[in-house]
Amino acid sequence: MSVNRREIVLRIPRSVGVGTIAVAIVTLSFWFGMSSAVAQKSQESFDSKFNITEDTAGVGIAASADGKYVYVVGPRGILVSEDHGRTGSWVQTVRLK
Repeated sequence: MSVNRREIVLRIPRSVGVGTIAVAIVTLSFWFGMSSAVAQKSQESFDSKFNITEDTAGVGIAASADGKYVYVVGPRGILVSEDHGRTGSWVQTVRLK
């Protein structure tokens, strides 16, 4: 008994195969990652909420090593963000006169 087998052999260079897989991974990561991407809305005015500056004095800004905690110090108070400085995450911790 003889069996006739027909095989199709595709020979793809390794660089083309690796490149194709890399493009597929990047495409899928963007596709699935788009739902978690959030843009910040611009803040119209913060004068009434967080007025810690004066016309003749500046402010100081400091951040933790990983950037998660951001501190802003002015002559009238201290603001703290515990979420990388994102809009809506700021809390006024000290109000000076």
